[in-house]
Amino acid sequence: MASLAEAAPAPAPAPAPNDRYIKPTHSYVDPTSQYHAFVNSPSPKGHQTVSSYEAAQPPADPSLPLVKPSLASEISKGVLRKKLAKMRHLCVPRAVNPAYLDSIFPQVLRLFQPQAVRYNGGVANVRDWRLSCYLEVMDGGVPCTNPHLPLLDVLLPTLDACDAMFVHWYAQQHACNRAALERGERRTEPYKVKRVMTFVTRYTAYPNESALLKHVDGAGKVDGSVVLALPTDRWSGPPEEMSFEGHGGGLTFWDGSPVPSKQQEVHYDTRSGDVGFIDKAVWHQADPITKGTRWALVIFYEVK
Repeated sequence: MASLAEAAPAPAPAPAPNDRYIKPTHSYVDPTSQYHAFVNSPSPKGHQTVSSYEAAQPPADPSLPLVKPSLASEISKGVLRKKLAKMRHLCVPRAVNPAYLDSIFPQVLRLFQPQAVRYNGGVANVRDWRLSCYLEVMDGGVPCTNPHLPLLDVLLPTLDACDAMFVHWYAQQHACNRAALERGERRTEPYKVKRVMTFVTRYTAYPNESALLKHVDGAGKVDGSVVLALPTDRWSGPPEEMSFEGHGGGLTFWDGSPVPSKQQEVHYDTRSGDVGFIDKAVWHQADPITKGTRWALVIFYEVK
């Protein structure tokens, strides 16, 4: 794994508009060497919306750092603590700069279009899901065949940063795996990750829209996931109406043992910029809110 202290390479040229939607979904990337480019550096340029649909909207502020400088150290220390407790998740507060998220969130609000999808077998006992807008979908068009490309374009720099954070967390979470070492399987190649599904979810206080209760991501068929808390909506209405502050929300995990009766319940009161890293088949939930709206960006990964 490349040292996070190395000088960042010159940024690659922006992909052509027709290319940028294909590569993140259908090819593996090794973001490890790019990780330090996101730490304490200006937000990536060259990802401005190119369609006329958003041509008149203000771009993200390129002077804002996207990821906080201490993130690599916080992930390393957090993984160590969690592994000592036999846990396979980690939440890092303000991993992504809330000011940067504020700068792009008006565009997210403007573009967000929830899509009605049906999950075979359901997720957390919910078959019909209508709270999310899908940016990248699994091969075969699962769970929908019409991903929202303009919203994907707005969030691409954030997704790239999440890729780098996730692979850094995943490599440490899976280092010194005792069972693998006993089988003589010592990994020497860096991990590569592929985003297999990406979506933005808006929770409200209405019935069947306030939470996603206890579940595992991708029915346990994805290798890990990231949940990024997005800003409280301060643009669509009065803050006292839109905020869920003091009215629930956050993430809860059941972790620490493969035996359900021995698992610990751990709650995090997440706010804008907080990132949850989740290993394969770890039980968790988006906790209910009773007021306002709550927004999250969710990414499912395959790792090889």
